[in-house]
Amino acid sequence: MKSVSKLVALLMALVMIPVLVVAIFIDSDRDNPSFAQGKLATGTVPPEFEAWVIRAGTLCEEISAPLIAAQIEQESGWNPNAVSPAGAQGLSQFMPYTWPSYGVDADGNGVISAFDPADAIMAQAKFDCDTVARAKQDLASGRIKGDLIDIVLAAYNCGYGCVISAGGPQIVNGETEGYAPGVKAKLAKYTQLGTVELTHCSQFRPGAVFGTNVAAAALCWQGTPYAWGGGTLDGPSQGIRDGGVADSFGDYEKVGFDCSGLVLYAVGQASGKSIQLPHYTTSILNDTRGHPVNEDEIQPGDIVFPSGGNPQHVAIALGGGQMVEAPQSGDQVKISPLSNLGPGIEIRRFGAGIQRQ
Repeated sequence: MKSVSKLVALLMALVMIPVLVVAIFIDSDRDNPSFAQGKLATGTVPPEFEAWVIRAGTLCEEISAPLIAAQIEQESGWNPNAVSPAGAQGLSQFMPYTWPSYGVDADGNGVISAFDPADAIMAQAKFDCDTVARAKQDLASGRIKGDLIDIVLAAYNCGYGCVISAGGPQIVNGETEGYAPGVKAKLAKYTQLGTVELTHCSQFRPGAVFGTNVAAAALCWQGTPYAWGGGTLDGPSQGIRDGGVADSFGDYEKVGFDCSGLVLYAVGQASGKSIQLPHYTTSILNDTRGHPVNEDEIQPGDIVFPSGGNPQHVAIALGGGQMVEAPQSGDQVKISPLSNLGPGIEIRRFGAGIQRQ
């Protein structure tokens, strides 16, 4: 019986290996960097507001200049004289009854006004940072659950009372549920490339197995918008026009990745940019630096394609029947079932013998 028990235990362990692999990667987004922690990209904010946006991003650690900028675009489209149908005012769209609690004479001109850009921007940062402090306490006590930035954004749109009532940011009122995704979709365009540190990803390790770091590099950008033509060795980039479907989704106005852009970025990062793949799916499939792999030998970080020799999509295997991909216009970088590629997938393994130090 002892030998039988050992055999059963061994078989169970082998079965669990792919499950553990994908669980490690899926869990890795807990401390992934996000655009909300990056620095403001020069020239992305109207010049008369830039200094105040940067200053607002220093008020507390969690609220950065790119987040402030993305909120302003979502709120008023950078119109300091904006007034909403509900009566919200100025660049940061404060309601008149909320303004007295947060309004400050930031520029020292003797007037505290929601229509004064400096006052509005700094009041917005104060609101956000006050919400961070409250939310941290309520998250710790279990009173609410959810992502901290989502909570801040939901509170800005609906009020902190809405967050408490919903037990988190998952508020459904016909407006708030789209607010946080809308702001987050704009974050990339305001973030200076290179200021979101890849090494903050919990699974990215200098000197680790090459495929592990390919997967980890891609996972860093979960939630980043799909943008046709987007993606470079350094990260997400502005999408381009395709004269068709991508244009209808406004990809040319987004900063993000398309499927091959995400792959060339991840492989480039894992190799320290020594492997620079073409930005075209079929060319990646046919690149001689990629070694063909049988489906039963697939490993995390392998590059995967639908069958047929002329694929229209490419993704990165995670193990356990999962992959990370930039799927299509209107979507975002995310984890998906590998089976979405269909039967008889093509697999290529890059980086043999390479370890990024």
